[in-house]
Amino acid sequence: MVKSFYHWSLKTKLIVIIQLITALVAVTLGYFSFETSKTQIVNKVSVSNQSVITVIDNNVTRMQRSISDWATVFVLSSTVQQALQMQANEQDALEFALYSGPAASLMDQMLVTGNFDYLALYGESSSDPLYQVATDDSSGPAKLETITASEVYRQTERLNGAPYWFPLTLTNNAFIEYNRQGKMGMSRIVRSTLNGEKLGVIFVGVNHQTIRSHYLKNLYDQDHGILILDQNGQSMLAAGKTFYEPDLALFSPQENDLQEPSGSRVTQIGGEELLISYSVMDNGWRIYYAVPLHLLTKELNAIKLFVGLAILGIIVLTVPLTTLLTSFLTAPIKKLLISMRRFQNGHFGERVEVKYQDEIGLLSQGYNNMVLNIKTLVDEAYVLRLKEKEAELKALQSQINPHFLYNMLDMIFWEAEKAGQDRISDMVITLSRLFRLSLNRGKSFTSLGKEKELIRQYLKLQQMRFADKLTCDIDIPEELEHYVILKLLLQPFIENALIHGIERKREGGYVNVSARLDGEQLSFVIEDNGIGMDESMLKEITELQPESDVYTAQETGGYAIQNVIQRLRHYYKDDYKLTYISEPGKGTRVELSIPAMTETREEEKHG
Repeated sequence: MVKSFYHWSLKTKLIVIIQLITALVAVTLGYFSFETSKTQIVNKVSVSNQSVITVIDNNVTRMQRSISDWATVFVLSSTVQQALQMQANEQDALEFALYSGPAASLMDQMLVTGNFDYLALYGESSSDPLYQVATDDSSGPAKLETITASEVYRQTERLNGAPYWFPLTLTNNAFIEYNRQGKMGMSRIVRSTLNGEKLGVIFVGVNHQTIRSHYLKNLYDQDHGILILDQNGQSMLAAGKTFYEPDLALFSPQENDLQEPSGSRVTQIGGEELLISYSVMDNGWRIYYAVPLHLLTKELNAIKLFVGLAILGIIVLTVPLTTLLTSFLTAPIKKLLISMRRFQNGHFGERVEVKYQDEIGLLSQGYNNMVLNIKTLVDEAYVLRLKEKEAELKALQSQINPHFLYNMLDMIFWEAEKAGQDRISDMVITLSRLFRLSLNRGKSFTSLGKEKELIRQYLKLQQMRFADKLTCDIDIPEELEHYVILKLLLQPFIENALIHGIERKREGGYVNVSARLDGEQLSFVIEDNGIGMDESMLKEITELQPESDVYTAQETGGYAIQNVIQRLRHYYKDDYKLTYISEPGKGTRVELSIPAMTETREEEKHG
């Protein structure tokens, strides 16, 4: 689809882009309106949910206080105190005393209010409870030994008579063997009113359904959920819509330590987005109230419908307008395109009329100038093509000639060997090696190691020529030999030192060649103690001559200084430095710096 778009006409592209931009603006505005309305609704519902949480907090606190107060009155009653101090083992006797004595009204209040569903009172010396009653068919009160060994009992003891509330789960149910319903439990240590000694423990259990019907009535339904967690993150009670996931960070005690005491957040649970409001009770318990987000945003669907209709209407209304506008904009381009096609067919006199000085008008002017220039350059291009053909012919010849020369040099070498002319054979083999290195298989670049070998062979021949009048030194470290440089980069400078310096000095001289690595640059120094050169000679050697074919013309005597400068400019652009220091009678020093490149970098640059 994207590739085909690039092949559409400019007019079609403009129409499509304008329509897309228009639709994008409408969608953006609609989305902004939807999100703004959604945020406002969520904020209002969050405030309302906090009010519900406050009611839940008050009701649960009232329940706890009511049960705690009743238990306090119960354990402080004379009947219970006497039974615990005497450690009577007859449960029936205590029960009879409770319902017939001074505590009868207290027991009647328990039965009438129905605030809790299970009660068990234990003394210190009996394993079985002194008194136990259940309203939900739960049975099998646990032994005192089982209770005192539980974590719940240890927590109860730490509170030293204050009530300890906890969820009655499978892991901490130490009070009822056959519990029929889920319960919230309260336990407390019972002490003597005479001396404060521990007499026993009381346990009160309240069914979850009792709490829902008495304290949470009309506060939840299948779409609204309530969750109460204790300070350790254990579920004390859940009502209505289920949304508790223990592994969710929102419900972890560590996360709640970082939260504000109350607030709201949108969380995804079970693939559904929920608005969950929360608050912390005075005892450290946390109340959560959840509402599905989609229930709150039903009315906002009208905004989505409006945005869709608006996009459709805008597209229908803007199609004629955008068609007219794009036709006006693309008409000059179409004329220019027609003219270009005629020009491609050989009509070099093509021109387009320029009416306006806008971008398209300037483009048309540039096109007219280009056509005029191309017509002027046609003949020149034809001549250049002929020169290219000539260069190709020379290249083919350069590939043929080396084979002939290698064979002839080889033949001369063996003839000299047969005649016992060791000096001549040494000169021939050195010349052959020099020739092979200079050709470099037609490549423009070579390694510094090969260039070092080439100048060594070249200087060896020159030493044969100059006898004992020429000394030379090549200081190119082996660790630099893997760097890549232009072929025949250093030899022309050495040749120039011999021709313009050492040859004209009767007592001979020396030529030193050195190389070093300066950061990311290779630096070379070619130095001689010849007769030196004046400024006119330096200018003649280093300045490029106009209209000079420095690569093939024979008047340069091979690869000379101007050839090197031309190649340096071509391959290294401005990233090289060449300095000539010479005075008559004091010798010559050439300093050359080029980028340090390995074979990989050279291929990437000139690949």
